Amino acid sequence: MTTSTQQLADTRAMNVIHTFFRREFRLAGGLLRGVRPGDGPRAAVVADHVAFLTLALHHHHTTEDGYLWPLLLERVPEDLAPIVHLMESQHGRVDGLIEEIDALVPRFRESGDAAVRDRLADLLDTLYVHLGEHLDAEEQRLLPIAARTMTQQEWEKLGEIARATAPKGKGLLVMGMFLHDGGPDGAAVMLAAAPPPVRWLIPRLARRAFRRYALHVHGTATP
Repeated sequence: MTTSTQQLADTRAMNVIHTFFRREFRLAGGLLRGVRPGDGPRAAVVADHVAFLTLALHHHHTTEDGYLWPLLLERVPEDLAPIVHLMESQHGRVDGLIEEIDALVPRFRESGDAAVRDRLADLLDTLYVHLGEHLDAEEQRLLPIAARTMTQQEWEKLGEIARATAPKGKGLLVMGMFLHDGGPDGAAVMLAAAPPPVRWLIPRLARRAFRRYALHVHGTATP
C-alpha cells in the first residue's frame, strides 16, 4: 500500500476507456434490430462491428485478469480482497455472454437471419446491463484501491501491456472511441506521457478515424 507521503496513482485513464464500452454496448442491440432481414451488406457491417466490440472488451478484461487483479491481491489487506474477487466474478459473467455472442455473429453475418439478429440483440442488451454494473463497481470501489496500492509506474505498465497485446491496425480508431465521450480532459489523460507533438497530433487523427467509422456503422459522427 502507498504511504501517506506517496502520490496516488492516476487511474483516470480507465474511466475514459470505459466511456467507449458504455456507449457502444448501449447502442449495439438497437443497431442489430435496425438491420432488415436479408440485407446482407448491412448485416455484414453490423456483425463486424459487434465482433470488434467483443474483441476489444475481451482484450481489455484479459489485460486486467493477467496483470491488475493478481498484483492487487498481493498487496491489499484481506478485508479488501473480496472487491478484487468481485471484479473477477463479474468478468466471468461478461465473458460468458461474449462467448455466446461470438458464436452467433458469423451466422448473422452470413445469413442476416431475423431470429439470429434478435437473439444477438437480446444478448447484447443483457451484456450491457452486466457490463454497466461491473464498470460502476470498478470505478467506485476498485480504482480508489488501485490508486492507493500501486505506484504510477505500475499503473502505467497496465497500459503498456494493453498496447503491446492489442490487435494491430486499430489503434487510432480505438483512441478515437475513447476520446469521443472522454470529456475535454480525456486526451490529456490518455496521452499524458507522450511528447507534445504526439499529444497534439494523435487526438486529431483519432477523432477523424472515429468519425469515419461512426458514419459507416451508426450513420452519424456523434452516436
